Amino acid sequence: MQQISLSDDIEILWNDRPLGTHDHPEEGSKLNIRITTNRKYLPTDSRNLAYKAALIMEKKAKSLGKEMEGELTIDIFKRIPVAAGLAGGSGNGAAVLIGVNRLWDLGLDTKELCEVASELGSDVPFMVLVQNSRYTCALGTGRGEKLTPISRDLDMCFLLAKPKFGVSTKEVYKGLDESGGYEHPDRDALIRALEEGDAEEAIGKMGNVLETYTLKAYPEVDKLKHLIEETDGVRFTMMSGSGPTVIGFYDDLGNAKKAAARFKELGYESFYAGNMRRNRGKNL
Repeated sequence: MQQISLSDDIEILWNDRPLGTHDHPEEGSKLNIRITTNRKYLPTDSRNLAYKAALIMEKKAKSLGKEMEGELTIDIFKRIPVAAGLAGGSGNGAAVLIGVNRLWDLGLDTKELCEVASELGSDVPFMVLVQNSRYTCALGTGRGEKLTPISRDLDMCFLLAKPKFGVSTKEVYKGLDESGGYEHPDRDALIRALEEGDAEEAIGKMGNVLETYTLKAYPEVDKLKHLIEETDGVRFTMMSGSGPTVIGFYDDLGNAKKAAARFKELGYESFYAGNMRRNRGKNL
């Protein structure tokens, strides 16, 4: 898993005060959670991972002997598309874990936060790792929550393009299980290539077995992959996670930007992004 420069903005405000009659905390809680967002279709209740993250941190605070009473306001400015295989919601949840840990002075280190994050979802520990340490790349095993940081990542630029629909991860895994055999990429060789800074070798070892199902079940994703393969300067294309987002890998940011503009004109949600080590702090 690798972090890239496409990101959402999360602002967290903590108001330490007695709750009033207008507040609506969860049953048995003294914490009122308010979620605001620039995307009207996003849930702002316990269906949102950011909300769930706040509840988990309240539980953690209680285990450390801290009773938190007051209002926690979380504003989410979304750029990452939803249901896109890009772990945008997981990144939001991770940001809340890290921010609340600081605001409440709970003193949890990155490893402890990753353990808490595993309660939220398989992708969330990785998002905690890359948001709260110098690492930008890691191997995830188990459900994805067991992390081994990788010292270097892929120093390239990226196009991300998504059709106007989402794909159910559960459906893809079920379909993959029913499809029979598939060939795994050479994970160890990929990690060696990354650590040696050999982008050519790393690209040659990449693959996504979930494409076995998604590209057949959703011909529009297969079509998108082929369209990206025709763009100038593209080195490799691969579906992100269970899809439907497809990634194009480029050496030159200009080619990624040009491709993103083209796919936007074609009606796709499209973005260009950089490697986080090279672009930390920038939102391309």
